[in-house]
Amino acid sequence: MKMPEPRIVEWYRADPWPSMRRVLVPGAAMVSTGGLVIGLSFVARQSLDVRLEATVAGFLLVALGAAFTILGMHRILRAEVSLVLRTDGVCVQSARQESLVPWDDLQEVHWDPGSSTLVLHRRGGSPLVVSRPRSRSRSQPQGPALAARVLQLKRRSAMQLRS
Repeated sequence: MKMPEPRIVEWYRADPWPSMRRVLVPGAAMVSTGGLVIGLSFVARQSLDVRLEATVAGFLLVALGAAFTILGMHRILRAEVSLVLRTDGVCVQSARQESLVPWDDLQEVHWDPGSSTLVLHRRGGSPLVVSRPRSRSRSQPQGPALAARVLQLKRRSAMQLRS
């Protein structure tokens, strides 16, 4: 008898907002301050040398703020991680690799509140750590409830119940 094709039950991805906030706030502040300095340099009643230096400083702030934001967002988006709960196991996907932990190999799942990570302990391998997994839907479990949900799906799989 052929095994049924695995299907996705639930899908989560790492919440990038805390990291994005550390990049977007200073980057936007630098760009805005640079634009303000450039604008003020045109209306200031200072010598031409002072206004020229202020304009150059403003352009540098705009360029550095934009570069900081682009490079920071590239680093964050490159580190995208998702957690996929499937009928055949738990799949952790990142830009570098995809790891499937079959339900039979999953020994323990727990939520670490200090680092906001879901830790998957597997038989014969190092633990898989998924930082800040969140669903787009507020009705989906988050935090410790997510660890309980993974264990619930494992039990259902062991009893061959539909998820």
